Amino acid sequence: MIRRRLFTGIVASALVLATLITPMGRAVTLASLVRVAEVSSKVLRLPCWIVDHSKCFTLDRLDTTCPQ
Repeated sequence: MIRRRLFTGIVASALVLATLITPMGRAVTLASLVRVAEVSSKVLRLPCWIVDHSKCFTLDRLDTTCPQ
């Protein structure tokens, strides 16, 4: 059990180190982080899309002085 944890920790550390050292690893990591940010942004906009088909409801719509 202890050997398995030690081995897993060493392998995980080696993979992280290899990812951060190589230019290709950094590019892949950065692309993955950008993709995660895009997906989370889309998830946050989903309720607005469901309600108003891609337009968020704001209180400005109820303001008669606000141009539409």
